[in-house]
Amino acid sequence: MTQRQARFRPGHWLATLLILAATATPLLAHTPAQGAPALVPADVSAALRRTADRYRQLQQQWRPLSGEMPLAPGDRGERVTQLRHLLELYGDYKGTPGPLPEWVADRQRFDSALQRAVENYQMRHGLAVTGVAGPATLAALAVPPKERARRLELNASRWDKLSLPADGRYVLVNVPDYRLQLIDKGRVALSMKIVVGKTSSRTPELKSRITNVVFNPTWTVPRNILLTELLPKARNNPEAMHKRGYRVINYRGGDIAPISDASIARAAEGGATLRQLSGPDNALGKVKFVIPNNQAIFLHDTLAHSQFAMQERAFSHGCVRLEKPEELAYALLNSQGWDRTRIAQTATGNETLNVRVDKPPRLFITYLTAWVDNEGRPQFRRDIYHLDTP
Repeated sequence: MTQRQARFRPGHWLATLLILAATATPLLAHTPAQGAPALVPADVSAALRRTADRYRQLQQQWRPLSGEMPLAPGDRGERVTQLRHLLELYGDYKGTPGPLPEWVADRQRFDSALQRAVENYQMRHGLAVTGVAGPATLAALAVPPKERARRLELNASRWDKLSLPADGRYVLVNVPDYRLQLIDKGRVALSMKIVVGKTSSRTPELKSRITNVVFNPTWTVPRNILLTELLPKARNNPEAMHKRGYRVINYRGGDIAPISDASIARAAEGGATLRQLSGPDNALGKVKFVIPNNQAIFLHDTLAHSQFAMQERAFSHGCVRLEKPEELAYALLNSQGWDRTRIAQTATGNETLNVRVDKPPRLFITYLTAWVDNEGRPQFRRDIYHLDTP
């Protein structure tokens, strides 16, 4: 033991931990804080191209991490050193914080500084923030910088084509980020998690406006869902479907019939469909937002709120399910005399109410798998619909 090490007695570890806590770089938030500046497409596309150049330069220094076993705090070995080098390369690892002796820094030990770097990397890539380099994190680290550069350039072109209003109010939905933002006067006024379409029923890119807020909506079942999912359930258990509020609606005349063998057959033949009445079991939840389009896409509430706790949230038939639909309703209708109490009361019960939005904001549903955030950090998201593939 050196004389310098001898002076660093065990009793000093508490002070060391306090220094680490005080000097550690705070983790970047998963989402823009309310009131944060909205991203400007021209600025983002320019930053993406600069970052792509930097990633191409990193390729010469990049070496893939050996092995496939996860790495966790407390681990030691050459693979920990490799992990530390990779995260230094990308700027997530900043070194051991605080005025600590040099001998404390052991590059082969998975310490708290490396854990924080892993967490930052996970945040930037839309991964579950665990501080452990598990399978998803190792898979992301295995992507070469030159491939990241290609995706950065691809997304720069996407941002170039995104014509967002310079002022006023608009709603931006980014499918791979599973997030909706309401932008007002250049600031993030509201941000929430969303659920988007499965790979087999993708949420499309589109431009529209949010024209109406519908409280306690009914749901007229699209034909593809009718044939593949609901008609088999109606045949197997018509009583349960009736209790959940489903009725058969004839296309000709619009008359309503209970679920029966005859009415189900009529729906199967194309002369009718199912409609779910408003109520606590309705698949659209308490609130629906009308966005005129030719693909029967809505923004709406959901009964499956547990899905918002998941990192990957591609579960819908194409519509966008909202984490906080009543907050969006309030943001759109508060200038029309709707406070949160009125919205909550109106959303309770079975009576459908359709409210037109004054000055309906524009809506942009986009597919962006990379951007540079307000802190200048490149953000990546998984290419859930495989649109980044050459």
